[in-house]
Amino acid sequence: MADITPKPYPIYEVRRGTDWRIPIPVVDANGNAFDFAGWQAHAQVRKKVDGTLIADFDTYDSTIEFDGGTMYLIRDKDDTLIDASQYEWDCLFFDDTSLVRGHIVTSIFEIIGGPTE
Repeated sequence: MADITPKPYPIYEVRRGTDWRIPIPVVDANGNAFDFAGWQAHAQVRKKVDGTLIADFDTYDSTIEFDGGTMYLIRDKDDTLIDASQYEWDCLFFDDTSLVRGHIVTSIFEIIGGPTE
């Protein structure tokens, strides 16, 4: 399994009721930008690791995009189940044969108040 790590970054703040496009720089074991060529990904967001699923992201439906060594979580305006709170997400990475090759475990971002409050 590949050693894939999000670079250290501050907790992202996402305004509720707006579109999301969260950039997540990802590095390999040597600290270089990860090469995502030929890879797919699936991510999930929950309030806590074993909590209710809040949002799904996937390269197959274009809610995850790769650009160089950066992965973007993308979501159109959606307030369903989303409160102003801190959330945890994780991500599985697959190669072109659909084998799991990497995993980012429990990173954090925060939803802040928005126009729906």
